Amino acid sequence: MNMKLINLLLLYILVPLIIAGIVVKTGDGWLLFGILAFYTGIVISKFRQWIFLPIPLIFVFWYWYTYGLAIRDYVFIFFGCFICGIILNELSKEYYKFVNKVLPEQLNNLDYNEKVDELNRRLEKFRQDHPSDKLTPEIVEQIRTEVFF
Repeated sequence: MNMKLINLLLLYILVPLIIAGIVVKTGDGWLLFGILAFYTGIVISKFRQWIFLPIPLIFVFWYWYTYGLAIRDYVFIFFGCFICGIILNELSKEYYKFVNKVLPEQLNNLDYNEKVDELNRRLEKFRQDHPSDKLTPEIVEQIRTEVFF
């Protein structure tokens, strides 16, 4: 699948639909602000505006210190949506890095390993064909040049 399609489906459509489904099921319209909190987390992560991250963190920890931590509290739910937006966007970035940077390097390594195996096969074949001749660096360089170039 295309990376942009995965981002569109997961980040921008699927999670807000899940939040909207929870709103419909519970009948609590205030939970729609969770979508806003989710997109706020995405914006902070996407544009690398980490300077704004401490503002909600300080507010949330102050609120929890003052009024206590409750899982069914709106602050906890909105904070969860906010963190979910950040985490999903960062996971998307890491997936993109892995697919576009790590995997092509591994494919190059596989090509190199195949060439090294071919070099070893040709060296063994030379030793079998010429048992009395010594394998000199010039011969090895000649075979290596044939294999790699």
